[in-house]
Amino acid sequence: MSKLTFLNHASYMIETKKSLLIIDPWFEGYAFDKGWALLDNSTTNEGLIDLISATKKEIYIWLSHEHSDHFSVPFVMNLKKRGLSAKFFFQRTIDRRVATYIRNMGFSVIESNDTKENIDSELSIVTFPFSGGDSYCLMLCKEFSLLNLNDCVIKNETRVRSVMSNIKKYTIGIDLLMTQFGYANWLGNRDETELRISAAKDKLTRIKLQIEHIKPKYVIPFASFIYFCHKENFHTNDMQNTPEDVKEFFNKNDLDSKLIMVKPMDKLDLSQNLLLQSSNSIQVNIQHWNKLISKIKPHDIEDKVYSKSEIINEYKVYKKKIFISFLFVPAILEKLKYITSIQFYIHDLDINLSLSYITGIKITPGEKDNADIGISSSTMVFILKNDYGMNTTVVNGKLVCLSDNGIIKFERHFLLQEYMKMGYGLKHPLITLSIFLKKIFHKFKVRKWDNNPNLDS
Repeated sequence: MSKLTFLNHASYMIETKKSLLIIDPWFEGYAFDKGWALLDNSTTNEGLIDLISATKKEIYIWLSHEHSDHFSVPFVMNLKKRGLSAKFFFQRTIDRRVATYIRNMGFSVIESNDTKENIDSELSIVTFPFSGGDSYCLMLCKEFSLLNLNDCVIKNETRVRSVMSNIKKYTIGIDLLMTQFGYANWLGNRDETELRISAAKDKLTRIKLQIEHIKPKYVIPFASFIYFCHKENFHTNDMQNTPEDVKEFFNKNDLDSKLIMVKPMDKLDLSQNLLLQSSNSIQVNIQHWNKLISKIKPHDIEDKVYSKSEIINEYKVYKKKIFISFLFVPAILEKLKYITSIQFYIHDLDINLSLSYITGIKITPGEKDNADIGISSSTMVFILKNDYGMNTTVVNGKLVCLSDNGIIKFERHFLLQEYMKMGYGLKHPLITLSIFLKKIFHKFKVRKWDNNPNLDS
């Protein structure tokens, strides 16, 4: 008899007689450079570790991808501090960043793609890599199948058919689909509400598409129980989908018979009818989330103000790392205008910052009208110091777009940072060359430069 316990945000636990499988643990604190916070703060790392420790069962942990709302380093550190043993599952990647970190923390890791991994006689798991470093998984219990799409952008029939093609090797049908329902990145400046309205609508439309093709018996919308918590991105919450919006959408599209709404520590017996277990709690759980959403406000976060010289030094270090990984390629790509120089307005220093792989860094007096992106000095340094700096900043939305193509220029300029994070460069020259040639071909074919390392469009 397998049981599912929803923990928080994108995390839940499947329990069998012998084992515990924990999914994407993030139970407290911030994610994405203090840009996201949990709606429900009732969970803690210590509390969850107490819970799993008390069961005396074998502990397994599956991580969908490296983002901090799915892979919480503080949780892993707490797990080690408490002396608990655990086996992790992660997709096999070129960079092996996550797997290496976990092993260095003293835990074992199974790296596998599209391979059934048996946890015990009652439970197995299959990981499928997805574009941009994400992945989804199929969990197979006795007479029960669960498909976790988390943040994977399954947005059209081609992609959902690809998912079905992958999972049909292991199961004839899906009992439970778990999928994201809220938007999760920069979506316009404060007054550009139409972008967020469109994104929110698109998220719900995707769920309908997934249901139509996958045909699950039940659906749990999840991986969206967060809010943009910084003063620089708080406006992004204004058009976000809520659990109540999801319920109304399901009702409008005659999908009510599939919907299960959860809150932290809700339990489901996977051997029984899930709707019968949850029917009385749907409205209660919606009210739970409504109450929390009504109370959100920007957190009082004091970001460090960095000096001009500190930013200059960080850019020199960043540029050196990029050129070590890709030699002269950055300058060539900029010369060919495949990537571009970019102008930042650093609002807490009132300066303009010009970054170029050819001419380097230049600082001039503050002039918003001449800039592409407005950010703080703290965010600028974060971008330069961290391999996931650009990616994190796009997700947390702590920026202002000041030119018509500012976001595109931002993503393109730091595209090589994204490549480096994913393990491309001199360590894997043939794979890297292949990727660049594909992108050059793609550019001439569609007459645009695609920013996604995996040609995701």
